[in-house]
Parts: sequence; structure tokens; C-alpha cells
Amino acid sequence: MSDRLILEETETMTLFREEERLVLDVSKPPVRLLDLLALLRRHGTSGPSTERLRELANVGGVENLEIGAGRDLAVPSLQIVDGGLEATLSLPPGFDDEEALRKLFAARGVVYGLDGEALARALERSRSGQAVRDVVVARGLEPRHGEDGWVEHLKRRPTGKPTMTESGEVDFYSLDLVVEVQRGEALAIRHEAKPPREGKTVTGQTLAGRSGRTPRLSYGRGAEMEGDRLVASVDGRLVWKGERLSVEPLLIVGGAVGPETGNIVYDGPVLVRGDVREGYSVTSGGDIDIQGGIERAVVRSGGSISVRFGIVGKGGALVEAEGDILARFVQEAEVRCSLLKVNEYVLRSKIHARRGVLVEGSRGVIMASQIEAAAHVNARSVRVMRWGDTAITVTGVSRLELFQRCQALGREIVEADDELLVLSSSIRTLTEKGFHLQARKHLAEFLAFEEAQEKRKEVLAGLKETLRNLRGDASFSVIDGVSGEISLRLKGVSCRVNDKARRVTLYYDPDEGQVRIAGGE
Repeated sequence: MSDRLILEETETMTLFREEERLVLDVSKPPVRLLDLLALLRRHGTSGPSTERLRELANVGGVENLEIGAGRDLAVPSLQIVDGGLEATLSLPPGFDDEEALRKLFAARGVVYGLDGEALARALERSRSGQAVRDVVVARGLEPRHGEDGWVEHLKRRPTGKPTMTESGEVDFYSLDLVVEVQRGEALAIRHEAKPPREGKTVTGQTLAGRSGRTPRLSYGRGAEMEGDRLVASVDGRLVWKGERLSVEPLLIVGGAVGPETGNIVYDGPVLVRGDVREGYSVTSGGDIDIQGGIERAVVRSGGSISVRFGIVGKGGALVEAEGDILARFVQEAEVRCSLLKVNEYVLRSKIHARRGVLVEGSRGVIMASQIEAAAHVNARSVRVMRWGDTAITVTGVSRLELFQRCQALGREIVEADDELLVLSSSIRTLTEKGFHLQARKHLAEFLAFEEAQEKRKEVLAGLKETLRNLRGDASFSVIDGVSGEISLRLKGVSCRVNDKARRVTLYYDPDEGQVRIAGGE
């Protein structure tokens, strides 16, 4: 017999036998007192006092009961417990009527999973003059629920997130931006749900197992299913919109942008396998991934820009993006973007960031540069080469408003997810009934709604990232300190940073209306 034998279980209470104890556990009060009394009567025990039962019914709790209190053992008893998965036998001392037992089993309908050895031991014990209580003599077969299917993604999604050191500090930022794929290349594999296995009660009734959920593999243009595999139907760039995969046309420049190519103008994403040479330009309506560097050139993007080997602008480079810019380093260039992430250094440059600037890599340093950001500037270190050559201005935002926008967007996303579930159910129902035209109309609505939902999630992710890097309404953080005197303004307030300070954050406190200092070594 198992350590714990469940005699009866509901959503609110459980009666079980554990060794020589009978235990009542009221886990989700309140319950009706009459239901408690009925449960105890069904199992031959009167339980504790009425006052204690009323307390259990109202506030819950666990109570040890006397086994067999009130149980009439003058005749054999066969009980079906644990939702029909077990049958327990109780016998009075000296019982020896096997025919009566067969009739009892037939009357109770116990036909499956009989344990002949347990039954023989129970009879032998009774014949020897001992009472037998709640011996398991039949066991059913529990249903096995089906396993949910899942989607195996074969391509890694670019994140721009940092790789951390063992001490938990930023080492460097991933600069991957464009994932190139070829026609016929596998993008994902759908692993189907595994079917359930039926169970059976001791009375022979079938117990259905829950079916596993079929995985949803969402995809758009430029991708198609081949069996269980999602493959690219065109050459291009793999795009993630939430969990939805698509492949969009990608302009690939096989080498450098220079005399051989001329200036590049393209409405979609661009991948440059070499440098952008001095005097040339790249203009794109989408993301730009430059696997080389940028010289004294102009690069403009309606999305984000990644520069694997940095920007050497020679005082004349202009790099602009509606989204973020990621670069190994920025030297003698003007950069305008939403969020700037630099692994190594910013030198003799002008930076304008609509959100913030991160130069926190293990070798990150800001030198002789003019930086303006709306929310925050976070650096590993700042070095002044000569007096007045470095200025950092954080114009400021309202952290409270950012937080409120996050909350509002979160609520919108939850509501939109519910709407997407309703639309998905409608499409499935219409398809099953053969109303394919109506289903296609709902599908178009679903796809548009899903795209809008992913934009909400992108905005929310950006807000959360800003809040993670921001303290107060405007902040400046430095890890390894400042060498020399910099011009620092936080939301219009001039500040001074001690050149010996390490791991310090200066932030504008809107409640106090002044700049405060946190940390410092």
C-alpha cells in the first residue's frame, strides 16, 4: 500500500489514509458543513466535534481522524476511491466467505485491475482473527495526457543584448542585425503533439486523457511549409514579428560601397559585406547591417544600423537611424539615433540620442565628445583630453509617464491577445464548417491585428529597456570613473563628478527637484 491513499478528493478538500492515520484536509475553504459530514459518513468515521468541523468548514485546516470510528465491520466493505482508480477492501475478523466476496465485487462493478495477491493476503489476515481495513485490492489505469507540440527555431534572433562578465557587468554588445537566408533553407521545425493514452477505472470505465496542444507556427511572406518544416521561399532577410516569421527582400552588397557600386539607395534592408568608403552613402528604408566599417561617409536608415568594425569618420561621417545604432566604436563622426550602443569607445564625436547612450563594454570609454541624450548616458569610463572637450547633456524625461505608458501598453497587449484568441477561434470554426471565404476575411483581419500587436510589444520592450537604464528623470552612470572635469547637465541642472568616484550614478530626482548621487566607491 502506498504511503498516502486518497479515499476521496474534491477541489476543496481531501480525505486520505497515511500509514495508520485517516486525515481530512480542507484546503480551499469555505465549504458546506453538510458536505463535510456526508464525506465522513461515506467513509465510516464521525470525525471531530461539530464545533471543530464548523471551524474546518469556515477557515480550513488539517485534522487527524480515527480510522474506522463508527465503521461497522460486521460485514465486508468494498469502496471505490481516488476517482475510480482504486478499490479498497475492509473485512471483519474471522471472515472466510469467498463466494460472498465475489458477489460484493460484482455488485460494486469492480472488474479491472484486480490484485489477487493483495486479496489473498487480506483474506488470510481476516481468517487469523484480525480486522482488515482499506487494503487496495484493485487498481485502475491512469490516463496519460498527450504532450504539447513545440516549435524548434533554427535561426537565432538578433537581440543587441550584452554579453555579461562573471561579475555581472557588460562585456560587449552583440552587433548582429540582419539574418540572411537562402531560398529553400529551413527556418523552423514544427514538432507535433503526442497523442494521449486512455485510462480505465476499476469498474471498467474509460478515462480520456487530455490531448496535447497543436503548436502554432506563424509565418508570412517569403516563407512556406514543407511538411513539418518552415522554409524560405525566397532569398532575403529573416524577420521576426513576435513569433511570426517572414522573409523580406534583402539588398546585398557583396563588398565595399565605393566606386564599383556607387551610392546605395534602397527601400528595404541592406547588408554590406565590406566598408562604406569615404565620399559614398547608403540610404535605406529598413535596417542596415555593415559587416565592415564606415569611413567619411553618410549612412541613413529608416530602421536600425549595425557597424561591426566601427565608424572612422575623419570629422565628416554622418550616421542617422530612426531606430538604434550599434557599433564597435565611434570616432570623429556625427551620430543621430534612438539608442546608441558602443562596445569600445566614442572619440571626438557628436552624439544625439532620442533615448539613451550605452558605452558600458569592458573597454568602453567616452573621450573628447559632445553627447546629448533624452533619458540616460551609461559609460564604463570618461576621459577628458583637454579642458572643455567633453560635454554630456541629458535633457530628461518623466519616469512616471514612462511607467504609466508601460502599464497602459501592457493592458492593451492583454486585451489584444484576448481579441486574437477570439479571431483565431472564429477562423478555425469557419474553416471546419467550410465557410472558407469568411475565414479568409477573418484571417486578413487577424494578420493586421497581429502586426499591430507586435508593434505594441516592440514599443513596450523599448520603454522597459529605457526604464532599466534610467534612474529618476535623467541619469548619468559611470563604472570606472571620470578622468578630468566634464561638463554635465541633468535636466537643466549643472553637475560635477569627482574624478575619483567609481560606480556612481547622478540622477535628477523629480520629487526633490535636484540632482542626487547614488553609489560611489
